[in-house]
Amino acid sequence: MKIMMVIDKKIGDTTYYKYRINLPKEMVELSKLLGKEIKVKLDKGKIIIEKKNN
Repeated sequence: MKIMMVIDKKIGDTTYYKYRINLPKEMVELSKLLGKEIKVKLDKGKIIIEKKNN
């Protein structure tokens, strides 16, 4: 897997980007996070995705 940087929009001389990650379908289904609010944190060089507690 790769983290991809894609152009979101250009306004004047400024270009805005979004970052995308393709996740395996099985992992998304098993996580039961599809459609949920999530938060992302960085811990010791790892990107951690977890459910956001409201």
